Amino acid sequence: MVGAFHGLSRQRSDARRFPAIDPLDSWSKYQSVVSHVHEGDNSEPCDDSDIEAAREILREGNEVNQMMKVVGEEGTSLDDFIIYLKGEYLDTAYLQQDAYHDIDGVSDARRQRYMFRHMTNILETDMVFEDKAAARVFFQRLTQTTKDWNRVALDRDEFRNLEQHMAKMIDEVRRSA
Repeated sequence: MVGAFHGLSRQRSDARRFPAIDPLDSWSKYQSVVSHVHEGDNSEPCDDSDIEAAREILREGNEVNQMMKVVGEEGTSLDDFIIYLKGEYLDTAYLQQDAYHDIDGVSDARRQRYMFRHMTNILETDMVFEDKAAARVFFQRLTQTTKDWNRVALDRDEFRNLEQHMAKMIDEVRRSA
């Protein structure tokens, strides 16, 4: 009985996105590690609706990417472009790993839950930018900061400092209510 399918993607591999498992084609019948807490682990599980919301960002971002291949970036709205950038951010900063790094290459369930919760908070944030160039620069900076954060142990001061820096970055672009 097959309980999971990891759809390998030549396109992701060629783009050097590792692991080259396509998150939109892959599936599992097993409970997610981010939504399930094992005995003795006192961390909070993530809600299944957060997992589905993240998948939806990936799907929508992929649709915008496909549309941009036809009409170009200038043919998309700023809101659609932000969805595309959020999908790219989730893919690059959370789904991809640095297999050669001690911390990023092997993340325990507690760390995965913590990081995923942080990612979903960012993805759910309603952001405002002057234009697409400003949005692109912001997400490039956020992605690099998150990648740096991925390489620091949870219990280090540097981890908390980078987390606070990202929170300030998000606050600067958060749409005022």
